[in-house]
Amino acid sequence: MAQKREKEETETELKSPEKLPSTENDLKRREVNRCSGCRRKVGLMGFRCRCGEMFCSDHRYSDRHDCSYDYKSVGREAIARENPVVRAAKILKV
Repeated sequence: MAQKREKEETETELKSPEKLPSTENDLKRREVNRCSGCRRKVGLMGFRCRCGEMFCSDHRYSDRHDCSYDYKSVGREAIARENPVVRAAKILKV
């Protein structure tokens, strides 16, 4: 009987949302609210760049910060994907 209660208690502890691992709770609480360029507080007005960093209004453009995102290759891939190469079928000459 005692073993059944212990098993039930451990199962309910694992299923309860309050007992989440500390890393998940830390990730939810920890949000970046400073500019990655000048460390200024941005609050709600921060701009998230495609490189994944948060920036203020002065550093939001890719030429104003050291952006690691490759815009050229992404643009080339998009153009190649939207405009496939069209080739005519070969005609046999008689």
